[in-house]
Amino acid sequence: MIAQDTLLRARLGDREAFRAVVEALAKTAFNIAYRMVYNATDAEDLTQEIFLRLHRNLGQYDPAYPFLPWFRTLAVHVCINWRKRQPRSAPLDDARMPAPDVPVHDPSSVLQREIENLPTEYKMVLTLLYYEGLSVAEIAAAMEAPPGTVKTWLFRAREQLKEKLKPHVGALM
Repeated sequence: MIAQDTLLRARLGDREAFRAVVEALAKTAFNIAYRMVYNATDAEDLTQEIFLRLHRNLGQYDPAYPFLPWFRTLAVHVCINWRKRQPRSAPLDDARMPAPDVPVHDPSSVLQREIENLPTEYKMVLTLLYYEGLSVAEIAAAMEAPPGTVKTWLFRAREQLKEKLKPHVGALM
């Protein structure tokens, strides 16, 4: 937890206080970023971008409100914007795709790949719910979306994953 006086000093430009804020939030920022890109190098770059944005916008934080939800919202927006800027990768040609009857050796890589291919909002709500442990209300606040929309995104994300993972379930049994 970050002390309120440290946040206030950081808002006023104290470099040591800002460094303390960054150190306290580094793991949270990296985890959110990593769950969006599933690549450590990209997640590190994205984490840097989150902290650059924090440095620019820390003066907008209102100390009357809890800091962590405000920070998560900032991190979520940075991640969503980053995803929107990334070019869509071309699908692999059939020659490079494994045959459907080839057993899957690492189920987590299949799940990771399918989550990675979800729309940005779906991926973000899954990340915040399952990896960050946030409630629907907290996700709604972080994503600046109505709770009903968050529930819809969660439902659709789960349904898409269920459909995409059906072929792999038999291979895992």
